[in-house]
Amino acid sequence: MLVGLESALKAVKFDVGKEFDVLTVSFDPKDTPEVATAKKAEILNRYNRSGSADGWHFLTGPQESIAALTKAAGFQYQYDPKTGQFAHTTAIMILTPEGRIAQYYYGVEFPPKDLRLGLIQASESKIGTLADQVTLYCYHYDPNTGKYSAIISRIIQLSGGLTILGIGTVLLVLFRRGSDSDYGSRRRSGSHQYVR
Repeated sequence: MLVGLESALKAVKFDVGKEFDVLTVSFDPKDTPEVATAKKAEILNRYNRSGSADGWHFLTGPQESIAALTKAAGFQYQYDPKTGQFAHTTAIMILTPEGRIAQYYYGVEFPPKDLRLGLIQASESKIGTLADQVTLYCYHYDPNTGKYSAIISRIIQLSGGLTILGIGTVLLVLFRRGSDSDYGSRRRSGSHQYVR
C-alpha cells in the first residue's frame, strides 16, 4: 500500500513536507521505531523529493495507543494468530489541518487526480490553483466509491456562464469598434447629428 501511495504522491504536483504531511502508523505493536525508520528510508528513497523527510512521519506504539487511534479513525483490523497476520481493509485517510478526517481512500493504488482534489478540499483551498478550484466546483467526492465524480449540472452551469461571458465580451468589443468607427466618420465629414 505504501508503494501505491508513494507512486500516487509522485504524480501529485504538491510536495510532502511543503503543502502537506503524511503520517504512516503501524497497527502492529511488535513493530519498533527501527523498523519504522528503515521503512521510511525506503519510501523516501523512492519518493525522492527534497524536504520530504520532515513531512513524512512513520509511527509505532503500544497496543493501547494503537487501539485508541484506530478506534477514533474508524479503522478496523483483526489479528489472526494462525497466520501471524493482520486482516484489515487497506485505506488511507486525508485529514483537515485541524486533524478531522475529511476523506477515506480504499485500496492499494490511489488515482493521483482524486488524491490531489482531496488534499485541496481538505486544506480548505489553502493549496491548489484557480483551475483546481474550478475542477472542485465541477466534481464531488463520493465516500461510497472513494473517488471524485463529475457533477453534470455544475459543468453545464459553468459552460453556460462561460458562453454568456464570451458572447458578452465579443459584443462589447464589436459595439465599441462600431461606435468608434461611426464617430470617426462623422467627425471627418463634418456632420453632427443631435438627438433630442
